Amino acid sequence: MTLDFWRVCIANCLFCTAVWSIIPILPTQCFLMGMNQDEMTVSLLLFVLAMLGVGPLHAFLGDVFRRKNVLMLSTLATSIFFGCWIFINEVWQVMLLMFMSGASFAIATAAGITISVDITQSNRRGAGNRMYAFSGALGLLMGVCCLSSIYLTANFKTLIIISLILFILSMIVEAGIYVAFRAPVGVGTFNLDRFFLPMAWMPALNVCMLMFGIGMLLNLLPPYSWLGVVMIVGFTMIVAPLTKMFIKLSHHCQRCTANTTLQLAIQVGFILGLVEGERIDSNLQFGVITILISLIMFGTVTWPYIQRKRVRG
Repeated sequence: MTLDFWRVCIANCLFCTAVWSIIPILPTQCFLMGMNQDEMTVSLLLFVLAMLGVGPLHAFLGDVFRRKNVLMLSTLATSIFFGCWIFINEVWQVMLLMFMSGASFAIATAAGITISVDITQSNRRGAGNRMYAFSGALGLLMGVCCLSSIYLTANFKTLIIISLILFILSMIVEAGIYVAFRAPVGVGTFNLDRFFLPMAWMPALNVCMLMFGIGMLLNLLPPYSWLGVVMIVGFTMIVAPLTKMFIKLSHHCQRCTANTTLQLAIQVGFILGLVEGERIDSNLQFGVITILISLIMFGTVTWPYIQRKRVRG
């Protein structure tokens, strides 16, 4: 647990706070810009598709370029794309911006996870993975439940400015991280390494369902209401044990892939929940039912699956 490890955790927390303070507000902001429901839905789906689309490039980018540079440049790109929300007013601009934001966000997420694992001593990487995942969940908590409330008391421009300040602070902390040089090993351009762990498809689906339900409920309720805070705080508390379960399904060289798979499931599920919450009138009941099904699924299907398929204790 070195100073560099704490720096990467702090940078991740700041980065996630900046991102998740904006994303829950985007459906409302799209409507205020005159976009209809279908256009808003397509815009958020483009964010998700871009996240998934760049996934197979993660390992290649981390192998060809210095990992710290990949992290800082993708963080910078994400901050620029989110900052552009102040200036845009056309539907095509929103869709292009969402696609570019999703791609840069996914690259930054994977790069941060890779660095957090690489700079941690091998005998402490399990604890390091859990702590790094918790830092991201803490950022989600602060962004969704705290900063999003500024949108009601101030305006969207003010929220964007605060988000940009957090992005800048994240990059300043990232600049102080020392990452040892590693010679390229010739990773193929497209592969699942550091993106998706096939063995973890079941728990990933389960987590995606849970976050889908939470996203739907937060679309109906103010995220800083007591129920919204309880849901996000509860999820923050279980991120560390979830990370441990995903890592149990991975071999020693697949820790990054396991952690990225978990983060992918969290992000995709939450955003899809926000999207669908705008389309279903009875999203309160549907969201609650989805969460209950995900909990039942964990106890009856996912946990036994993990016990059968795990490759480490």
